[in-house]
Amino acid sequence: MRPDRALRRWWRGREYRRLLDQAASELAGSRHAEAEATCARAIAIAEEIYGAGDAELTGPLYALSSAQLAQGRLSEARASSARAIAIAEAAGAGADPPLPRLLEQLAAILERQGAAEDGEALFRRMLAGYDRMRDPDPLELSALLNRLGLLLGRKGARAEAAPLFQRAVALREGALGAGHPLVAEALYNAATFFEEDRPAAEREAMLRRALAITEAAPAVEGALRASILHNLAAAREALGDAAEAAALYERALAAREALVGDAHPSLRPTLVRLAQVHHAAGRPSAALPLYERALRLAEAELGSDHPVAGAIEAWMDEARSRS
Repeated sequence: MRPDRALRRWWRGREYRRLLDQAASELAGSRHAEAEATCARAIAIAEEIYGAGDAELTGPLYALSSAQLAQGRLSEARASSARAIAIAEAAGAGADPPLPRLLEQLAAILERQGAAEDGEALFRRMLAGYDRMRDPDPLELSALLNRLGLLLGRKGARAEAAPLFQRAVALREGALGAGHPLVAEALYNAATFFEEDRPAAEREAMLRRALAITEAAPAVEGALRASILHNLAAAREALGDAAEAAALYERALAAREALVGDAHPSLRPTLVRLAQVHHAAGRPSAALPLYERALRLAEAELGSDHPVAGAIEAWMDEARSRS
């Protein structure tokens, strides 16, 4: 290489590294538009110095995708992420960030896009990669199992989701201990998407264990505790214990109100279930105020013509006829 070209390459490399530092600072300061422009300049220099397919480009492409994702430009973020992944796959172990982190970012983009089928395919691909590893990180693997399990559970594939959640619970117990809040999260997810033909008592046992963990750890996210209480109440209701179900729904409602106030749409499911417990037990005067609150929330969120609002009104009419 001629001396003048070598010198130019050195200077361009120095400018490239400066731009990488600048982009990192801009991302850390949530200056995402500035970071995007800086990353684009860094990528142009990297392509000039190293070539368009060199592993060096994975870093600025990852940062570019992060900046685009933060601005809500999902298609562009997906394209940048996909290019970084293609380069990393060709480079093998030399990519930085490593391939699992790049795949995690693409998964986040796909979730934001609502691309469930693409997300499922990516999660399966990631899981196959982890399963080929000799010693995968147990927390990273458990997080992936959890995400794939949730995706499968939400589309109704509970039988396939269940063993994934069980693996996640076992991995987190082994890495963190049986009383860690992340174990409670995995137990809650496992119970939520429990196979419908399995005994309700098994679901209840998982939820009680998850609740005990959250009660022993005050720093646990309140939304998780509220969700566990709601689902445990539903389990007791299914087993015919209306009294405990009502008490648990009341605790779930109080826990969620403490987080979001008394007029948030997320309160509606618990209000309805608690109202229905009172209604079925012959306490329409206790059920009606709960139905009324739930109806106001449903109308504000979904509109007065929505079927959910119509169903609540029908329950209210029936409760009034019995009062």
